[in-house]
Amino acid sequence: MSEFSGLAGLLWAKTWRRGWGREAPPGATWHALIAHVWDSGHAGGWLWDHLLAPQVRSLLAADLDGREEPARARLSWLAAEHDLGKATPSFAGLDVQRRAELVAVGLAVDLSVKGVLPHGWLSGRLVYEVLCDEGWDGKAAEFVALTLAGHHGVFPGVGWLDVGILPKRRGRGEWKRVQAAVHEAAVLGSGAAPHLGAWGRSVPSVPAQLVQAGAVTLADWLASNEELFPYEGRLPQGYLRTSASRVGRAGAVMGVQALWAPEQGSARMGAHALYRSRFGIGEPRAVQEGVYGLACSVGGPGLMVIEAPMGEGKTEAALAAAEVLAARLGANGVFFGLPTQATANQIFGRVLKWLKRQGVDTTVALAHGKAARQEDYRALLHSAVGVDECAAGTVASKWIQGRYRSLLAPVVVATVDQLLLAGLASRYVSVRMLGLAGKVVVLDEVHAYDAYMSGLLQGVLAWLGACGVPVVLLSATLPAPQRTQLVQAYAGRQVELEESAAYPRLTWVHAPDAEGEVPESEILSAQAARGLAVKVEMLPEPDNTTVVNRAMALLAEGGCLLVIRNTVARAQELAGQLRKALGEDSVTLMHARFTVADRRRLETSLVNQFGPDGTRPAPHVVVATQVAEQSLDVSFDALITDLCPIDLLFQRIGRMHRHPAGDRPQLLSLPHVVVTGYQPAPEAPPQTPRGSGTVYGDHLLWRTAAVLLDRTVLELPHSIPVLVNHVYGTERLGPDSWQEHLAVAAQEDQAKREWMKDQAHQVALTNPHEVASLAELHRDAPLSGEDDENTPQVQALVRLGKPSLEVILLRAGTSRSIAMPVSQGADAPVPLDRLPDAQGIETVLDQAIRLPSWSEKLTAAAREAAFTPEPWKKSAWLNSAQVLLRPADGQPLRLGGLNLTYCPTEGLTVA
Repeated sequence: MSEFSGLAGLLWAKTWRRGWGREAPPGATWHALIAHVWDSGHAGGWLWDHLLAPQVRSLLAADLDGREEPARARLSWLAAEHDLGKATPSFAGLDVQRRAELVAVGLAVDLSVKGVLPHGWLSGRLVYEVLCDEGWDGKAAEFVALTLAGHHGVFPGVGWLDVGILPKRRGRGEWKRVQAAVHEAAVLGSGAAPHLGAWGRSVPSVPAQLVQAGAVTLADWLASNEELFPYEGRLPQGYLRTSASRVGRAGAVMGVQALWAPEQGSARMGAHALYRSRFGIGEPRAVQEGVYGLACSVGGPGLMVIEAPMGEGKTEAALAAAEVLAARLGANGVFFGLPTQATANQIFGRVLKWLKRQGVDTTVALAHGKAARQEDYRALLHSAVGVDECAAGTVASKWIQGRYRSLLAPVVVATVDQLLLAGLASRYVSVRMLGLAGKVVVLDEVHAYDAYMSGLLQGVLAWLGACGVPVVLLSATLPAPQRTQLVQAYAGRQVELEESAAYPRLTWVHAPDAEGEVPESEILSAQAARGLAVKVEMLPEPDNTTVVNRAMALLAEGGCLLVIRNTVARAQELAGQLRKALGEDSVTLMHARFTVADRRRLETSLVNQFGPDGTRPAPHVVVATQVAEQSLDVSFDALITDLCPIDLLFQRIGRMHRHPAGDRPQLLSLPHVVVTGYQPAPEAPPQTPRGSGTVYGDHLLWRTAAVLLDRTVLELPHSIPVLVNHVYGTERLGPDSWQEHLAVAAQEDQAKREWMKDQAHQVALTNPHEVASLAELHRDAPLSGEDDENTPQVQALVRLGKPSLEVILLRAGTSRSIAMPVSQGADAPVPLDRLPDAQGIETVLDQAIRLPSWSEKLTAAAREAAFTPEPWKKSAWLNSAQVLLRPADGQPLRLGGLNLTYCPTEGLTVA
């Protein structure tokens, strides 16, 4: 190994510098490049052996005739080669002390060249030249070069190999011999030598290249972890063996206790045994049995769409399908995506119970902006320890909480935003795709996304299909055109779905190039567990008293009533009037404009009172916005709702009579929905409040009103697919006097949808079936740089809206050095002149609230008024916290011409 301890042994890969915000390491202050080469190669091999699912290994080995040994060696080698560009004067000369040593032994360093050329880009160019000199096919060499060039998250664009490199920057003379030594070290450390000839003629598919690039980046992150690979200074003798011994602790450093291992016999247990074992369900419903049977029959990866009424057990069916598909197809993880933080929080608890009943040891993640504030997940984080110290059971990982890493946990429950980020042309998209590639992906409420989010979702589905990732989609109210779009996006081809009125309905389509005993596309029907006749009452609303009076009449004998308004302001106004009529304790208000602490308290109370084993206080009214619309397992006796699109109306109806209730009043013994939030108009469709039109658009509101005209009963589940397809179809609906207005609204709606689809296309990854190499992935998109996925700007790209501002809302204290929390039950003062203690930090984070984005003046004024206390800037938890102080006397805070007030029962009021 003397050739590696000579000149090449002087090169550095990692160094500590004063002022970089971290303490000096206990030993050496730098780490040799060749040491890092071997660390990275060993990390790549460890990932193959301990993290990558069989279905991912098969994807990466497909171009090598499925042979895993050379595929593993290739991953290890790519990881080892990734920093070859650091063996150049332009990088090595950046450290003053190391530069002097290099010059002293005859390696010229000239830093006079202006501009910065990323070392990853140099790695790609250098390895491309080396491989072409060794006789590699050009495309095979470019695949390797692009993988290395993109290890910091963004791949160079088309034509990058034609850009010249100045000799001063890349090195010449003795530098080329040093670069050759680093390349040889990578080959030696990874065991690549016997395979180089075959690799030179083989190119993986682009999806496989993207996933493999993510693994190379992850290997680099692990190799750069000083806890795993302490700095050694100059390359020590025998370091190749030392590095190999250290990599075994990678799982402990990542906080990955164990991968999820689905029970291999799950497909042989039978539906009854599996549902009883996992969920305590003695008699699975027909839909659940159908899902299990379909999952057991497929021969390869594909997309399953489960359409069934609300309350039919779709969540349990999806988890059963995930377990069976994972066991049969070689996945070792699950991603469960939901539309909101509230629904993700609730499903997280159910997933934990599912894992516990399996008796598995694994790491779980709850991934959304407020995940650390969810009690179950926070408890797991607080108990998170290394693998060697941890008892059996589910744990969370603080390392996986880091940027770009949330999808790497074996089991992930998240908002759909986290999935959509994997479809953006964004930095480190390869790591996100790696995180998804070994999982079964489950998405709930897929009907709930607008044209922009649907466009992004279709792009992600195309990549998941191309990677052979099994996907399960859930919906109670999926329009037929949307179903077709999702299926075809995943399949990567035109798929003719049989036109069928079957409902509940299961649809299956194979992934691209997958085969199996089930036909290319399959539609199965199942019997719903129950039929339900829902009384429909249309109630024009000239003012709030109309709804108050109707609510009082419905609750004449007691009972539990849900009222859903389309905007926060309407919900707040109605709740205030109902409290006057029923009393403070008989009305609960629930919307998204509460602090984290109050939102958590309200969500917990909602499930405790109206969930499966709820206390059902009566009479009681819950006034809510769309936060109560989907996925929450709560049940009420009757519903009053603002007019909304028909699919969402059915979702809201699904919150009624969901669970048996022995104390349900006779008056409400049959489910009853009152549709309000509109006023009739002469010779025209109904008028709706401005907020409803802003949220949903006139087109769907008016077509929904049209199908409800003269309708007194909805027969569930039969009415669901019929009316959803009527509203989302093109057939004529409504009276003649409406038609001109409906035609204009339809044109406006179509134009808006096309615009939203175009916006999605501009930020999305290029479709996998349209790219020839990784150089075509990162177009000039807004997320090609350093953007943090938790910033409002990035979140606005996922959901297409104006960026909103999250603040820590506090009330000014008796002095400028303290402030008071605003959430219920939080009374301890918050110091502004020093860093709060651990409990104080928890209190501060619990006061977070997101301001509405509809007023640019409000956002601008709040951004100017908010501040981060200087002592807080030293805290990883609080260094970006934006404090907004309410007046100490409780008066409204005036911002942007608007008054802001807050109380724990009303939330944030903006007027």
